[in-house]
Amino acid sequence: MKKRFVAAATLVAAALIPAYAATTASAAPTGLTAANFQLHKTAYNPAIGGLDEKLPKATSQQVIDDANRAAPLCGSHASGRVASFCWSSASGTDDEHTADWYPQGITTSADADPSGSYQDRKAILASWYWSGGGTERGARIAFVDYSDPSAPQYRVVLLVEPFMNSANKPDFRAETNVDADTGAKISLHAGGIAWYGHYVYVADTWGGFRVFDLDHLWKVDSTRTAIGLQSDGRYEAYSYKYVLPEAFRYTASTAGYSALRFSAVSLDRTGTSDSMVVCEYNTSSSGTHRVVRFPADPSTFELGSAATEAYETGITHMQGSASVRGRFYASTSYTTSGSSYGSLYTFTRGESPTGFLNSLQAHPEDLSYWPATNALWSQSEVPGNRVVYAMDVGLLGWPTVKEGNTGVRVRTVQILLDAGLAVDGDFGSLTAAAVKAFQSAHGIVADGIVNPATWRVLAPAVRPGDTGAAVTALQTELSAHAFATPVTGTFDSSTETQVRAFESANGLPVTGTVDADTWKSLVL
Repeated sequence: MKKRFVAAATLVAAALIPAYAATTASAAPTGLTAANFQLHKTAYNPAIGGLDEKLPKATSQQVIDDANRAAPLCGSHASGRVASFCWSSASGTDDEHTADWYPQGITTSADADPSGSYQDRKAILASWYWSGGGTERGARIAFVDYSDPSAPQYRVVLLVEPFMNSANKPDFRAETNVDADTGAKISLHAGGIAWYGHYVYVADTWGGFRVFDLDHLWKVDSTRTAIGLQSDGRYEAYSYKYVLPEAFRYTASTAGYSALRFSAVSLDRTGTSDSMVVCEYNTSSSGTHRVVRFPADPSTFELGSAATEAYETGITHMQGSASVRGRFYASTSYTTSGSSYGSLYTFTRGESPTGFLNSLQAHPEDLSYWPATNALWSQSEVPGNRVVYAMDVGLLGWPTVKEGNTGVRVRTVQILLDAGLAVDGDFGSLTAAAVKAFQSAHGIVADGIVNPATWRVLAPAVRPGDTGAAVTALQTELSAHAFATPVTGTFDSSTETQVRAFESANGLPVTGTVDADTWKSLVL
């Protein structure tokens, strides 16, 4: 399901963004009884106190400043890409090509703190799981210093589970799990992570969450490939210099539904309150493909016990999910490409999932949203093709409209162009010519195709009191979505009422104004 990654930070001109084939499901996600998905917090691990007395503490700032691996800039196949970097391929630290460790989850300091920094550092955290055979080494996290996007560098930290050993001494071991099919010990998959205050939440597949506490980062001896307390009193961590301990867990239960698979997780700070979003990986069209939201408390950085939203999406191969202002995005490994490119899906609670096929780097993984830059981060896992990349959300989730298309969406384009076209819903040569003229006037490649870069300019924000073509297009789309609105070209109180109703039905912020997020739901 998941394996590994690469990295590079490069800017991409919006005008060069290609159009990707899209597929839309026949129905909106099915709402489930959210309160039936429960979390149960365990006690704080008491062995941490004993290890605090034995080991020198470190801060995340110190770990980031102690970076010892370069993450070179590289390219990426991703819609709306604005930055990307690769992992080290240096001898002895070849994270780019190794088959021993595979990258999975991704989170950033913008998750940790709304300022975008944690302990005065901008950083990206990426989880990896052991796949090297032999003794299971669990999971690790790469702490990437992203203070200078032109030169990322990082340090790897081992995740550990503290315990009291048979001699009643504080000790730690690698983070492992039990294979549900074979009963064998396996490394924690760490398919998704979310950094929230001083806690790092790690998805535990069938177990819920394991939560690690950055207030107890420890420095250990790094001379031997052993784990935990050694006979000479030293603590080792497979030659890693730092360890991050598991502090507690959230186990999961469901009532009336099958067990929830915690395949990935992301933090959402864009709603009325903080929350974490979990998705399920499933390659089959049968079974479950759920997205579930749990409330999060910014005063304690802990989670509520009952989910607040839950949907059956029907989306297969989900590797990551994120919610941005009420719109869900899902990275999937579903592909129709010989290059195994991933596909990005998007939906709201009232809108059918639309998939943009082959629009992501091959074998994509977790998602994380950085609000200040409006960027959605992800990464890929396959050795030799591992990339960490960011995509401009403003360029995601728009349909492609081109010559030969017909219907309401074409009518909307014709109205928005305001070029004297016959509004007949038929994208012919005259409409294509008008699109090219519009693109040329706005510095967009003039190919006559209404792509994300074109939509972003063509569909402006409108609000009560506005008049003109954009309002006419808005009223046309509202009526097409069964929110009957007189087409007058004036954004009056009745239009505002219908906009609010439409936003509410789709789980969008109910503002009564129409921004890019609302336009996407209207034209998808």
